[in-house]
Amino acid sequence: MPREKPHFLLFVETSAPAGTAAIPRWRFALEAVGPGGRLVAEDAEPDADEGRLELLAVVRGLEALEAPSRVTLVTRSHYV
Repeated sequence: MPREKPHFLLFVETSAPAGTAAIPRWRFALEAVGPGGRLVAEDAEPDADEGRLELLAVVRGLEALEAPSRVTLVTRSHYV
């Protein structure tokens, strides 16, 4: 019988306050559905716009997976 792939929720958020001196940041949280843990990572991208930050957070979250998995992406972004 084939083994079911693990399922994760990938939460993505960014902060790039327009008109401020704040450095744009991306953040993701990868959370197992059912038993398992949670991984959170974030970083700054000084010259990135909002669209790039959103995509970067998704890519970094997917790169954190250790094996083929089912992923449900959760984001407020219309761009992604």
